[in-house]
Amino acid sequence: MKKIVFLGAAAALVLSSCNPKEEMHTETVHNDFQWQVDRFADIKVLRYQIPSWDDLKPQQRIYAYHLTQAGLAGRDIMWDCNYRHNLEIRKALEAILSDDGIIDREGQQYSDFEVYAKRVFFANGIHHHYSNMKFAADFDQVWFLSALDTLGITLSEEAQRAIFDPEFDAKKVNRADGVDLLLASAVNFYAPDISQEEAEAFYAAKVDADPDRPVSHGLNSRLSRNENGEIYEEVFSARGRYASSIQEIIGHLEKAKDVAENTDQAAALKLLIEYYETGDLKKWDDYNIAWVKTTGGDVDYINGFVEVYNDPMGYRGSYETVVQVKDFDASERMAVVADNVQWFEDHSPIMDDH
Repeated sequence: MKKIVFLGAAAALVLSSCNPKEEMHTETVHNDFQWQVDRFADIKVLRYQIPSWDDLKPQQRIYAYHLTQAGLAGRDIMWDCNYRHNLEIRKALEAILSDDGIIDREGQQYSDFEVYAKRVFFANGIHHHYSNMKFAADFDQVWFLSALDTLGITLSEEAQRAIFDPEFDAKKVNRADGVDLLLASAVNFYAPDISQEEAEAFYAAKVDADPDRPVSHGLNSRLSRNENGEIYEEVFSARGRYASSIQEIIGHLEKAKDVAENTDQAAALKLLIEYYETGDLKKWDDYNIAWVKTTGGDVDYINGFVEVYNDPMGYRGSYETVVQVKDFDASERMAVVADNVQWFEDHSPIMDDH
């Protein structure tokens, strides 16, 4: 492959202004790295190299490891929030895929099943991660149920319907005009029988303890209905819904805190742990204020119920986790730009009046 070697377009301008003979050149790089893992339906699964990993100290690698494991511990939360039958369906798919020879893997039925399973795993559920539309199962229902029966596995009738009935829970998030946003959406942030009107009334009655600092009501909970028909929040915490997963998240965050790069990181993680333990949204605000101040390390992360785009009403955050390692080479290149910012201002094609 060919790789262009340069300091970045902007940085090159600075260097060329100092040295007119500075030129961009190419060199041949031999690299056998397999960047594409798989391709199916509309998906390519890609791998990325992380050369900066080799520049981290052992303690930093341990820190990144536990942050990553904390994220993986919340995987089932994402699956369940996306759709109420996702975990049951996933276990059935995993059983067939991990079979050691009982199921016939030859023929179109298994091939179609495998593509379906890959799409489900990629999207963390049976609905497309962008369009929100349910995946079509091109394999035969009789074949599928026979395979499960051979393995001694049963699937609830509603989960079967979720896979094979294209009209049932067809869209994870439905914001079409004229529909009830909740009753028309399959996402599991609300009990299936709770209407948009009921949810709006529930949150209209909420009063903030400090009106000047309102919390993000509903961000870390599911709106459910009890046996008396009353609506209530099931808070995601070590004491509430998803307690087992969240306790595992906390365990790895505690270990990450012990090897944090600096005291600011440790202080922020302490608040994040307290938030997960209690589900207190005020703690979530305090944590985010502390997290913004953690600018001194080489490893950063996102962990929590953050983006609300999976909630048709915009209250509830989906579980999210990202661990980031500083790109030392790119940072060095960008430092050239930062150190010469005045040069850019002096030479920018903008009128002085502007």
